Amino acid sequence: MFLLYHIYDKLKSAMIDLDSFFNGVGTNVDVWCGGDTNGVDLARMVEVATQHNAHVVSVLPDVVPTVWPWLENSGVKIYGRFYLDEKIDVSSLSDLTIKINQSFKYGANGAMVFVRYKNLSAMVDQVAFVRDDLFFNRDLVVGLDIGDVDSDDWVDLFRELKRINASAVCFVLTKDAGKKSDFVGRVYGLLNAWDSEFGGALHFALENRPERIDQARRLVESIRPELMSGLRFFVNY
Repeated sequence: MFLLYHIYDKLKSAMIDLDSFFNGVGTNVDVWCGGDTNGVDLARMVEVATQHNAHVVSVLPDVVPTVWPWLENSGVKIYGRFYLDEKIDVSSLSDLTIKINQSFKYGANGAMVFVRYKNLSAMVDQVAFVRDDLFFNRDLVVGLDIGDVDSDDWVDLFRELKRINASAVCFVLTKDAGKKSDFVGRVYGLLNAWDSEFGGALHFALENRPERIDQARRLVESIRPELMSGLRFFVNY
């Protein structure tokens, strides 16, 4: 089991009424399906996504074949979610590409690949040369913990995103220190360092934290309004 799987998918969110959450947060909201969701819960997740005009549902790869028949003609995209362990080498990346390709055959429209920032360059080195063939007519979203990226890393980060031609970058917040959090400062730094030559979109997966979602959205509106059309917030189901 990948380390990052535990970091991202084992985080516990408060039980809330997702219908009310969607209505309160407004537009730009997509659905993040947890690793322990199945059966009736999956059907309900699909219903929530379609009722609220979500663009994407993010699921673990083994869930893709289950949700695809329900979403095939809905206009909602399916992203398989993948996690790279600390070990980044030819073998692990070969295994990743095989699993991504398999998820595409089962109906996924894209892949979200979560990696530690320190391993991003190594991942790009291995995937960049197969990117266009593997992701032909598919989306590639690179996922990172915003807490892993320091202020002097943004230039290098965007260089790697361009090198792999990422469709979007998705930031998670794995540790929220509340009032002591530097989340706002990090998003501010991200937006001020945004590389206009990077053609991808900006996504966030902030669990079900309306305050953080609102902070991020307001900053984007203020600093990079041109990103609003592609801005997405994933909320946990």
